[in-house]
Amino acid sequence: MELNTFFNHDTDEQIVQKRTAEELRLWMSHINYIINESDRLAKIASNVIKNRAFRDQFLELIIKNKSVLNQLISYKSTMVQYKECDNFECDLYYINKHENFRVLYLKTVIDFRKQKDKFYSEILK
Repeated sequence: MELNTFFNHDTDEQIVQKRTAEELRLWMSHINYIINESDRLAKIASNVIKNRAFRDQFLELIIKNKSVLNQLISYKSTMVQYKECDNFECDLYYINKHENFRVLYLKTVIDFRKQKDKFYSEILK
């Protein structure tokens, strides 16, 4: 993963923008991994333990998480506009937008972990 380097001549706004972009890339990578792991768990549920309910729950998570990933991809395309901000109101708009996506990302991770914990608890009985 490529990390942004901060330079002495970077403004506070540039540093925030670089960190925001890096965080977004991390979220997208993590959601993509969750999608792939959900697919593997759905296959285990279906083929190994023969539990259609868990399979369906993981397939549902895949659909939801692909939607989240698409939202993050769309958000990423607006980052160019963030770099063009020249006033506090514009900066604040994108900072708040980023925080809303942070909440969405965290909810996605929490939902996946809950489902995975239920699955592992069931198969380890």
